[in-house]
Amino acid sequence: METAIIITAVSAFISTNLDDLFILATLFSNQEFRAIDVLLGQYLGFIILLTVSSLAYFIRFIIPSQWISLLGIIPIIIGVKSLLNLKPGPDGGNTIELSKYKDGRKILAVALITVANGGDNLGIYMPLFASMNSLGLFLTAFIFLIMVGVWCLFGFKLVNNRILGDKIKDFGHHILPFVMIILGLVIILKGWV
Repeated sequence: METAIIITAVSAFISTNLDDLFILATLFSNQEFRAIDVLLGQYLGFIILLTVSSLAYFIRFIIPSQWISLLGIIPIIIGVKSLLNLKPGPDGGNTIELSKYKDGRKILAVALITVANGGDNLGIYMPLFASMNSLGLFLTAFIFLIMVGVWCLFGFKLVNNRILGDKIKDFGHHILPFVMIILGLVIILKGWV
């Protein structure tokens, strides 16, 4: 059972944070940000997303889990929408002016970017958490927090490896819709089986 939770948690994290990897790489390459600002800001923003998503866990005591599992339709819709909107490359229109933030406020700026970019996280995590027991929720949250650190390390390394970065940018957005659709189906089936 723990193996299934770990695989689901890692898959959910990767599918919802693939685009975040490129944002992290951009932040790490920006001379205005220290690596610690990006790391702490990413954790702060992700903890906010995790807290909001965790509230769905408590809803399951009021609404039967079979009906809550139907929220799995959200990642399916996101995946289908992403599949229909595939472009030859990632869109570069999500830039935010960061130079106005000073010192400790840079951590807050990174956290706000993380939350603003986290709509798909909420759409996936809320139904996922609602379908779990307390052990599964705790283990998934713990894995997510480890994955944030791993993701920051990948983003940092990506800045220094342009060949790998170009390959991920070329193919990552093609894989993401399928992972989200599969994840949504798993959430729905878990509630009805």
